[in-house]
Amino acid sequence: MVKTSVSLLRGADTIGGSCIKINHGCDSIVLDYGMPLMASGGDALTPGLTKSPSLENGILLDVMGNEKEHINKPLAFIISHAHPDHYGLVDHLPIDMPIYISDSAHSLMEIGNVFYSDEMKINRLPSFIIYQPGKSFEIGPFTVKAYLMDHSAFGACSIHIEVGGKTIFYTGDFRGHGRKAKVNEYVKSRVKEPDVLLMEGTTLDEGHPNTFATEKAVEDAFLEVMKQDSDPIFVAGSGSNIDRIVSLYNACKRSGRILVLDLYQMYMLDTLKKHAPGLPPHADDHIRIFFPRNQIESAKKAFGNDDFFRFSKRHINIDKLNFDNTRYVFRFSNYSIKRFIEAFHEKEFKAHLIYSMWQGYMEKQSSFAELELLTDSKWQYIHTSGHAYLSHLKSFACEINAKTLIPVHTLKADSFSEHFKNVVILKNGETFGLPNK
Repeated sequence: MVKTSVSLLRGADTIGGSCIKINHGCDSIVLDYGMPLMASGGDALTPGLTKSPSLENGILLDVMGNEKEHINKPLAFIISHAHPDHYGLVDHLPIDMPIYISDSAHSLMEIGNVFYSDEMKINRLPSFIIYQPGKSFEIGPFTVKAYLMDHSAFGACSIHIEVGGKTIFYTGDFRGHGRKAKVNEYVKSRVKEPDVLLMEGTTLDEGHPNTFATEKAVEDAFLEVMKQDSDPIFVAGSGSNIDRIVSLYNACKRSGRILVLDLYQMYMLDTLKKHAPGLPPHADDHIRIFFPRNQIESAKKAFGNDDFFRFSKRHINIDKLNFDNTRYVFRFSNYSIKRFIEAFHEKEFKAHLIYSMWQGYMEKQSSFAELELLTDSKWQYIHTSGHAYLSHLKSFACEINAKTLIPVHTLKADSFSEHFKNVVILKNGETFGLPNK
C-alpha cells in the first residue's frame, strides 16, 4: 500500500518561513516556501542572511529531494497567500517547477512587483499557475481545493488535499475577527474530519495583544480619534492590508475626513476591484492620492507614461494642502509622512500619530521615534492581529474535528495540547506518517 505522510520542513517553532511537504509514495507537493522572519525558536536572524539565501546558511531548504534520481521531487508548489513569509523563496526553485497561487493573491503580487524594491520582487510571478478558490484541480495523484480565508492578506486561502483516500487540510494564515470572518463558517461546513489538520498558532505567543477584538473595533477606534478635533492624522500601517485601508476609508467617511493614500495603494485598490467590486475607491469619494516620485517612475515603467494621470483629479501634494480644512488622514511611508508633518508643523498645527500594525516593527525602525520627536506626541496603538486568537482557533479546530492536529507557524507548539485534542507535535524536518485505514 502506498504511504502518505506530512513533512514539516519549517514552521514547527517559528512564525513565518512556512514550508510543508505532502508525500504520497514517490510523489509530493509543497505548501508554501516563505522567507523566514526569525531563526528557530524565535531568535533574531543573523543580519544579512536573507539577502543571500543558501542551503548552507539555512535560509533555503532541501525541498527538491533526490533530484538526480527524481525520487520525491515535488510535482508543484502551492502558495497559500501573498505574504513574503509564505512565498518569498520561490525564485530559488528550478525554472520548470510549477507554482500555484489564487487569482486574487496573484493580482496583489502583480501590483507589488510594480512598486516594490528589486529585492522584494518575484521574478517568477508571470509563470505562476492561477487557481480559483472553491474549484478543485489535479496535481498528479493529489486533488487540491483552496478555500478563501479571513486574513490580512487579500486572497489568502487554506488548502484541502485528497490523496490515496486520505485528506489533509492546511489553514494557511487566518483569523476569525476580520471583515471576511463569515468565510470561516463556509469552510467549517465543508471540511469535516480530515486525517490531518495543519493549523497555525501565531497569537499563542502573546505577542499579538487582543486590545481591539475585531477589525470593526479598529474602525470605531479610528473614528473616535478623528472626532476629537480637526488636526491632521498620520497612520503607520501595512500598505497592502486591504481590510485596514477599508477601516480607514469607512472611519473617514463617517467623520467627514479626507483619506490620503499613495499611488501604490491606489493602483492596488483599483486592480483588486475586479475581485471585490465593493472596495474603494468610489466616484467622488473622499480619497486623495499623493504621487511619490519613485512610484511615478515605477508606474510609468509598468503602465506607460500617461496611465497614472487617470488619478489626477484626486492628486494632492504639499502645495495643494488646504490649511483652512486640516481634516486629513494620511496613510503612506514614514519618509513621505515626515514631509507632510513638517508642512503642518510650520503652520503650528498639531499632528496625531496612529500605529496600526504589529508592534515588533516599531522596534526595528528608528523613523518611528524620530516622528514622535518631530510631533512632540506618542504613537497611539490601534490594531488587531491578522491571525486567529485562541477562541477562534479552538472553535475552528473543534468543528473541523481532525483525526490529527499538527501545529505550524507558531512559537508555542508545546502548548497546543492544553487547548486542542489529537495533537501531534513535529520538529522541523520531521515527518508524520498517516496511518492506514
